[in-house]
Amino acid sequence: MSNLTGFTTRPRTVHDAESPRHVDPHPETTFLVLDGADPTDRFQWALAWERAGQRDIFAHPDYVWSVAQPDEQPMCALMSFPDGTEIYYAFIVRPITHDAAGNPLDEELHDLYTPLVYGGPLAADACPGQVDEFWAAMHGWAREHRIVSEIIRFTPVERHRLPYPGTMREQAPHIVIDLDGFSEDDAIAALHKSVRRRYRKGLAEGMSVRVVRDESGIEDFLPIHDETMERRDAHEKFRVSEDHLRMIHRAVPGQVAYVFADQHGVPLSAEMIVFRDDSSYAYIAGTRTDALQGNATTVAAVGAILVSREGGSREHNLAGGITNTVDDSLLRFKRGFTRDGDRAYFTGEQIFLPESYERLCAPAQEQREDCTFFPFYRSSSRRADGHAVPGEGTD
Repeated sequence: MSNLTGFTTRPRTVHDAESPRHVDPHPETTFLVLDGADPTDRFQWALAWERAGQRDIFAHPDYVWSVAQPDEQPMCALMSFPDGTEIYYAFIVRPITHDAAGNPLDEELHDLYTPLVYGGPLAADACPGQVDEFWAAMHGWAREHRIVSEIIRFTPVERHRLPYPGTMREQAPHIVIDLDGFSEDDAIAALHKSVRRRYRKGLAEGMSVRVVRDESGIEDFLPIHDETMERRDAHEKFRVSEDHLRMIHRAVPGQVAYVFADQHGVPLSAEMIVFRDDSSYAYIAGTRTDALQGNATTVAAVGAILVSREGGSREHNLAGGITNTVDDSLLRFKRGFTRDGDRAYFTGEQIFLPESYERLCAPAQEQREDCTFFPFYRSSSRRADGHAVPGEGTD
């Protein structure tokens, strides 16, 4: 992993940062950006993550480091206020190598993104004025370091999102199952009739739900995941390795559960849950090819919902579909596990250097009019290979 020299800052007052709006910060408020490649900074990042209190795996330094590409830099902005409030923002900085027409650049520019699945600043009790101060400082740092734009994938759980000064672009919905105050019977009753029927039929056929909460679950889970990814011809960046899974266990011990649908002692389908404070994510799921025509997928998914409820989740997040469309086949499948589960899913877009952004986009201006892909100057790589990959952008 290369080290993008000069990107980090030492603690400083935010009077040093330029702002897109008027901000009058307290003189003792400090803003710094930590470099995941520096051991000291990474240790401070881990401590700040602990203090953030939400135990969000997608903002943990080890997770961000693991998904960054070799030419990218995992980083974390941290603003501390005199009243003890902290705003914490993990992201990845990447070089911009080509303009929108695919022409190589002769200047050094960068942009930033939040890794899959969700990202954005975290804070327990930040007031609107403190959020404004944070973004003022962030703008100043980005301009100072020639960072053109950012793209954030926000969680559909509204209470986990801070106010955002950029463009909030609504994408196809994600599915969130409300479990707050639900009993097991309530969760089963919320299933669509056809899903409830498949779940009960699977149990009647001898399937059972098995839960493994430690790293030993990887042994049964990974072959199912690998077979599923191979069958779907998934992009390599969406496949996980044993090392990646073990890293998650180390980063958030006790917050991972593998839920298997077994039959006659053989695991047919599996879902990996990752907890965040009082929420949970259906992180990865898969089913053996020879079990697709049965009910194993449904049994594992319903089992995961019940495990999340038992673990204290107020909501269980199933995320979205494969494509960014409201009629996506995977999205339709996920809708069967709850009623009224559609939640607004937003990406956040900001341009820190407008002149540089326009200069990068200009060579492909004729394709720009009807394109919602952001940042547009990266759309040439998308057009070239047809893949949407982590960090590439979004439309």
